[in-house]
Order: sequence, then C-alpha cells, then structure tokens
Amino acid sequence: MEVRQLEGGDLVAVMGLATELLGSERAGPFVRSHVERHHLLVAEADTQVIGFLAFRTDWFQCTFVTAVAVRKDFRRRGAARALYRAVESMSPSPRLFSSTEETNSTSIRMHTALGFAPSGHIDNLPQGYRELLFYKRVAP
Repeated sequence: MEVRQLEGGDLVAVMGLATELLGSERAGPFVRSHVERHHLLVAEADTQVIGFLAFRTDWFQCTFVTAVAVRKDFRRRGAARALYRAVESMSPSPRLFSSTEETNSTSIRMHTALGFAPSGHIDNLPQGYRELLFYKRVAP
C-alpha cells in the first residue's frame, strides 16, 4: 500500500468514496476545495485508490482531518492508519485534530488506537448527533 498526493486519474475513485461518505450534493464541492489546496491524500493498493484523507491546515493554526474514507473491501487492513501517519508527517503544526460522530464506535476506537485523546464535542449540528473532537500532538 502506498499513500501519496492525489493525481488526476484518482479523481473518479475519490469522488465515489466521497459521495458514499457525504452524499452527492456535498461530495463535489468538498473534494474540489481540498484538491485546490493540495490537501487530499490517497491510499493506493494494486494500482487502485482504496481510500482518501482530506485535511486543512488553517483551523485555528492547527491541522484538522476533515474526512477519511476507505473502501469497504479494504477496511481493517491499515489504510486509515497509513493515511493518518502521512498527514502527521506533513502537518505544519504540532497540533492534529480529527472528529467523528458519537455514534461511530469504530472511528472512536481507531482514534484511540492512533494515540488521539478526546478534546471536546460540538452539539446542535444538522446531522443530529454530537461530533466528538480528538487531539494528538505530533512532531512539527
């Protein structure tokens, strides 16, 4: 498995994963905004995109992971872990944040396993669930 910056031929696969994650209305603008800033990493296995991680570096002068998606047939094989390690290594800030819905127990366990600590929550979001924030200090 290789983690790298998005390339032109990856866009269809990334859009498919983003649509599953965010819905068809939000996927296009979301992916486009991250591509424009070069803040989108892909995980590739056997010449196929199997996952992506989108991030931003302007969130309170910290790096914030805005989305992670891995194809269902490649989950629990280290793709998300590899994507997080890659963003950790390139983060301009020693502060890395991520989040997940309070109902996503798999993501909560993954954040814990990757060394993230709880950092608060956000209520009153449109999806109706509390969004849990996680924090990890990384080498600058």
